[in-house]
Amino acid sequence: MAAFVFFLSCNTEKKHADDTNQEPQEVKAPKQLISIPEAKNGYDNYTHKRVKLIEASEAPLEDGTKFIASRFGEYDLETVKNYIAYVEQEAKASGVKVETLRFYFSTYPDKKEDAQHREIKHPRQNTFFILPTMKVDSMNLGFYIKRLSDGKKEALLIRDYPGVLENGLGQIKTTQKSFASMLPNFKKNSFQDDDESLILNDSHMQPPPEQGSDFN
Repeated sequence: MAAFVFFLSCNTEKKHADDTNQEPQEVKAPKQLISIPEAKNGYDNYTHKRVKLIEASEAPLEDGTKFIASRFGEYDLETVKNYIAYVEQEAKASGVKVETLRFYFSTYPDKKEDAQHREIKHPRQNTFFILPTMKVDSMNLGFYIKRLSDGKKEALLIRDYPGVLENGLGQIKTTQKSFASMLPNFKKNSFQDDDESLILNDSHMQPPPEQGSDFN
């Protein structure tokens, strides 16, 4: 018996050593990659078909200078890695799986600070936010986390959050569960302490100066 334990221990240590010495597995290129000419074409199409309309529809800034539309936003790589890890952690704690990360176009309000009294660096600028989705029957739908009184967590649909839909109450019925809000009356900035948003924003948005982007 002692010999068997010794043999098993040696094999385990050898396997661990082999694992640590293995080279990282090569990552295959995603199918969604596009060529540089395609990216340049898309960038220019946006310039001609969207940017000019945005800038023409906006009044000059307070100092009289022309309003310049945003062209990109960026996060450092560690923020993106941490965000994905955090979203997966909270989804797992709630018993659901993250299906997709959904990018929504958005616009900052015409104010100098947000509801949490944080500075809005670029009022009226177009931006984007990222929302994780989970599978509800055959649909991917965005979700947030509700912390329950017993310490557990539950994933609820964004569309069912009070005030998100025009009637204040959205409902998606599934074969397993009805995701519905029982709080149709919405008060601005009424996000509760037990509600946990997984929506990522606050990127470094850039209304680029001349030569400020990679494509012009």
